Amino acid sequence: MTTSTIAFSNLEPVTSFASFLGMLCILSAFVLETRGYLNSRGLKYLSLMAVGSAILGIRALHTGEWAFVILELVWMLAALLAIISPNQ
Repeated sequence: MTTSTIAFSNLEPVTSFASFLGMLCILSAFVLETRGYLNSRGLKYLSLMAVGSAILGIRALHTGEWAFVILELVWMLAALLAIISPNQ
């Protein structure tokens, strides 16, 4: 676990708060999908996943968590590709 940010330490409170919003997006999408309220191929679900992953990716970049930068980038791109080209 890192104890310092890689850049813009004055943005720490903002990115920390934003990370909770990103987490809320992803967890909401997952819970709503598992409860049958959202379809995992639907626009709402994929949008929540893309936005949440983008936010968490920014936070991971800010804190230097490179494995999570890659993970969130891939999740975001997968969600965006599914939105752009839903039948593939």
